[in-house]
Amino acid sequence: MTYKHILVHLDSSPHVEARLDAAIALAQRHGAFLRGLFAQGDRNATSVIARRSSDHLVEASARSEALFREKLAAAGLQGQWHGLTHGEYNHVIREVIIWSRFADLTVLGQYDREAGSQAAPEELNEQVVLNSGRPALVIPYAGRFPVIGKRVSVAWNAEREAARALSDAMPMLEKADEVTVITVLTQASGSAPEAPRIGLLDHLAFHGVTAEQTHFTVNDIGAMDALLARAMDTGADLLVMGAHGHYGFPFLHRGSGTRHVLRTCPVPLLLSH
Repeated sequence: MTYKHILVHLDSSPHVEARLDAAIALAQRHGAFLRGLFAQGDRNATSVIARRSSDHLVEASARSEALFREKLAAAGLQGQWHGLTHGEYNHVIREVIIWSRFADLTVLGQYDREAGSQAAPEELNEQVVLNSGRPALVIPYAGRFPVIGKRVSVAWNAEREAARALSDAMPMLEKADEVTVITVLTQASGSAPEAPRIGLLDHLAFHGVTAEQTHFTVNDIGAMDALLARAMDTGADLLVMGAHGHYGFPFLHRGSGTRHVLRTCPVPLLLSH
């Protein structure tokens, strides 16, 4: 299994180059075609109403295209750049969702409040994850990540979303040096669910993936932070987990767990819904 078509979202935020570098490294590792999509809000209200690009957005789009083509050529990759025609808020979100449906993996940037109008809408990542039907890889805004997927942590609770994320991440897992499966139990759940006769580690072994498994118990409120801390303890350069729109991992409500991890995860995060 491998990713043959990777989409990377581009904007004018200060972190876009690190995001693009991460996407290029992934495309090289998987032999993928890399598609760049420039999409961000337009601070010119008149242009937004008129559904056309302001001069500011046109200039930002041109810089994005130049950066993408320069880095693509330097990496020796096949790819293509596209830019949205205007930056109305809902249009940006809707179009990135649609473009993501035609890719094996979409690379997004973690929302940074300090980036202001240079970044994409705050809700973009969550909406793409929940509505594209494809896995999304979210790159943190702090730091650079030239290597993603050597040491992988997988959040596992045997629910549909976790199974989907595991499957979508298999191209990463098959190439990883270390894989750790983390199960977070809440005090509300009491104990680990009964394991089926064919366990997760057996399933991964059929794919040539050797993994370790660990679990621990926390309060509901601290489940997500505990998961992130455990992933960091393993030295992970990638966290894989299922995303929830109406309830969180494992028992949080209204997707608050997914939203929290999207905004605070310190390592690249692969999410599927």
